[in-house]
Amino acid sequence: MSSTENVCVSVKKCKMTSSLQNLKEQHFALAGKQLLDCEERLFSVKQDGVGSSKSLMEEEEDYEERLKKDFEELLEEVWLTVKNSFEVQTENEKVALKQAVLVIQQEEEQDRRWEGVAEKECPPWRPRCCRQTHDSLLQNMVQRRMEEAKLDSNTDIKSSIQKEITGKGKQLKQDLLHIAEHVRSCYPGENVCQLYAKLYHQEFCATLREIADYGLSDADCSHVLQWVNIHYPSILRRKELKGFIEYEQLEALLPANMLEPLEEQCLTQIEDTLQTWCLNILKEEKAEPELRDGCYFSPLAIDAIKCVHDAITSAQKVLGSCSKSQRITHQIKEFLISYQDYLKNVTEDNQGNTDTVLKANLLCIRQLREYITTNQELFPAHLKSDCRSLLVSIRELCHGYFTKSVHKDLKGTYAKLGTSEWLKHSEHVCGELLEGVDTHIQKLTDLDKTCLQDLLSHLHKEVLAEYVRTLMKKKIKLGKANIQQAAEALRDNNQRIHTLFIEAGSRMDDLKDILESLADLLTLKELHTIELELANLSKSYPDFCEAHVCAWLHHRPTLSTAELRMIKETFSELREPNTPVETDHQEQDPLYSSRDFFSKVFVRCTAQQSLGHMLSCI
Repeated sequence: MSSTENVCVSVKKCKMTSSLQNLKEQHFALAGKQLLDCEERLFSVKQDGVGSSKSLMEEEEDYEERLKKDFEELLEEVWLTVKNSFEVQTENEKVALKQAVLVIQQEEEQDRRWEGVAEKECPPWRPRCCRQTHDSLLQNMVQRRMEEAKLDSNTDIKSSIQKEITGKGKQLKQDLLHIAEHVRSCYPGENVCQLYAKLYHQEFCATLREIADYGLSDADCSHVLQWVNIHYPSILRRKELKGFIEYEQLEALLPANMLEPLEEQCLTQIEDTLQTWCLNILKEEKAEPELRDGCYFSPLAIDAIKCVHDAITSAQKVLGSCSKSQRITHQIKEFLISYQDYLKNVTEDNQGNTDTVLKANLLCIRQLREYITTNQELFPAHLKSDCRSLLVSIRELCHGYFTKSVHKDLKGTYAKLGTSEWLKHSEHVCGELLEGVDTHIQKLTDLDKTCLQDLLSHLHKEVLAEYVRTLMKKKIKLGKANIQQAAEALRDNNQRIHTLFIEAGSRMDDLKDILESLADLLTLKELHTIELELANLSKSYPDFCEAHVCAWLHHRPTLSTAELRMIKETFSELREPNTPVETDHQEQDPLYSSRDFFSKVFVRCTAQQSLGHMLSCI
């Protein structure tokens, strides 16, 4: 028997084996392997150039046709099984799908085997390109499922656009979870989840891009952005899909030229809404604040903070970015400007309830400052700085309303400072001053504790500054006999003033050293110790300037012209002119910094005029 006849016999045997039975039992991979063996035997004849008998050639063609038909029957079952991938649940169904996938892999390998072989010598069905057919089939399946996805049945969603997006999103989620649970294991050596994710991604992209290409209402715009930035990424990043789907490898759902206009529309809408909310909060501010736990209270800050925070949170969720949502925070600056105007009108109108309104709003100011300080990541640096500065100004406006009346009532007592009456009866004058201050403090008991500390700290600094300013303004000349008396008066007054304010709630403990230092400047005898004390004052209080030095040392007639000139020169060398006041920490509340104390002690004459006047009197 010739070799060709042997091949034909082998093919017959191949056909007589259980390939058809394997096909019926869904043993696709085994059936496919048997057919591939037949293919190898049959076409090895052509490849070797054997066989010329007409009868053998006809028989060979007959076997080839039968083999082709068997392959077609096998692949028909394979594609039908793949089409049923979304119905796969049982173990038998999974085994059948895995068998179908193995056939595809075998066919791909066989295609590669025939690469480079002359067309006449290889099977006419090669290359079969099963992988390409498989992927196209999956694409059509996914496309059909997304097209047939039901609109979302949630009655809370009124927009047809939102119903369509949500319906397709749910279909996508359901299908991908099914693939991960039931189909993934049927593709040995492959990540079919990523393939399905890519196909669904293409369909969902097409849907969103078609929708976004038309003008959208604010609600629909927000819905699209939520799916782009929240819902869709969360689906592909579910724990069930972790390790199977690489979301970062997929293209953006919307390109920048489509996404940016939607983001702008969303941000504008949120900004407009927030602006309206904030204006309404000011309009609805009650004329008569309520008492809570013995303190006046206003919900203004709580309401404003909630509105701002809700708007920022909403923007962050919709836009999927903290940096983009920072733009929303600019509205709080506009709110603070309007808030400042509102409180300014309250102080200027000076109606009967001004005290209670300002007391309630001092707590609001503190709450707003705390919100900005504790949520710094929400605010750009420049905006954070602007808002804090505005809040400082607003607080000073309110503090000024209360301290103004204190200074007005103490005007007569201030006038006694630095006089002969003060030298003789400093204890009495100081007692009169403290009594007047305490009277006003007792009127502040219905103020929130922390706000009372703020106000008393502010008043503490102002009273002491007015005390020092008055003494510097008085051009008294202390003789050797009473210079020690003046220093003792300063020390005694300092202790009493400091004790009153600290016990009442002031937190300006650093102020206790100022009058002590000024008293030392009156009694120090050695020139270098005076210079050292001045240098220390300048270091602790950068705005302590030559004008203050001249005004204070005017009280020391025992210093010679040369000594005064040397003191001035040394002070100028040790102190840089116009040194700005610095805070130890960027976030420090300037209210509690004593370093700016002498900026409140205004001496009208220039340093040169004061020194000239001082020297002419010696």
